[in-house]
Amino acid sequence: MATPTPIPTAVQPSLALRNFVLDMSTTGGDLIDHISEQEAACIKEVVGDAGYQAMLDIPLLAANGDSWGSAPLFDCLSTENAVLLGVALLDAAAGGRSEETRMCIADFALERPELIYERLGLQWSGEGASHATGPRTVILGFYNCMTGRERADVLINLYTALDAASPLSGKNLVALLPEPEATCVRDALSEEEYGALVNATPLRAAGLGVIATDCLTLDSVAAFFVIATEGVLGNISDASVDCIGDFVLNRHRQLPVFAAYLNDRSLPFSSADLMEVAEGGFELFDCLNEDELVRVDRLATAIPGA
Repeated sequence: MATPTPIPTAVQPSLALRNFVLDMSTTGGDLIDHISEQEAACIKEVVGDAGYQAMLDIPLLAANGDSWGSAPLFDCLSTENAVLLGVALLDAAAGGRSEETRMCIADFALERPELIYERLGLQWSGEGASHATGPRTVILGFYNCMTGRERADVLINLYTALDAASPLSGKNLVALLPEPEATCVRDALSEEEYGALVNATPLRAAGLGVIATDCLTLDSVAAFFVIATEGVLGNISDASVDCIGDFVLNRHRQLPVFAAYLNDRSLPFSSADLMEVAEGGFELFDCLNEDELVRVDRLATAIPGA
C-alpha cells in the first residue's frame, strides 16, 4: 500500500459516520457514501484504482475485507470518522447494540479516541497520547452506556472467555479444599457428576458443583475465586484478595446462580435475577487495582462481545 497523504481534520464533514451501523451486507461502498471526497480520494490513493473498485463491493465484515481496518486506511479518515468507524466495528463484533447505547459509546469514544485506536490495534499519536486513560474509566465508560441486558451479555461473554483461557480445572479447585469439604463434595455428587466437575474449567466446575454448595465454607469459595482469577491474570495484590473475600460474603447466594447459568443458558432464570447477577459480576472489578484491570482490559479487548 502507498503511504496516504494526510487529510486535515478541518475539511471533513463533522461526525459523518455517527449513525453508521455495520452488518454482513454493509460494503466498502456504503462506507465511501458516508465520508468526504477527500477521505475517499486518500483511500483510493492507498489501495490503487483496481483495489478501490473491488473494495466498493466487498462487505466490510467479510474475511477479505480486513484491509479496511488497516492503519493506512484509518489514517485517511478524520480523527472523528476513524473513531466512529471503530465504534461501528466494535458494535458489530458485539452482535449489535441499541441505538441509545451506540450513541452513548460514540460520545464517550470521541472524548477518548485513543481507546478505540488501541482496541483496533492501531497506534494513537494524537493529542493526549501521553495521558493514558485508566482501565477503570474505560470499563465503566463503556459499561455505563449499556442497557441491563447488554451489560449481562457483556459480562457473560467476558467471564466465559476468561474461564476458557484459564489453565486450571475443577481438579485444582478441589485440591484447595480442606479434606472434610472435599469429601463432602465427592459424596454429594454422583461418580459421573464428580468426574465432569474435576475436568471442567473453573467457573463451569463451580456451576457443576452447585449441588454441593452446602459443603463449602465461604473462605473456600473466596479461595476459589482468588485462584481462578490468578490463573488468568497472574498474581493479584493482598488488598485485592481481601476485597474478593468481602465480595464473596456479600454475594455468595448469587455466585452459584451465575456459575450454573454459564453451564446452561437455557436455565429458567428471570431477567431480574440475571441483571442482579450481572451487576454483581461487574462489582468484582472494583476489587482489582489499576495494574490488574489493565490485564483484564487487554484480555477483554480480544474477546468478541466484551
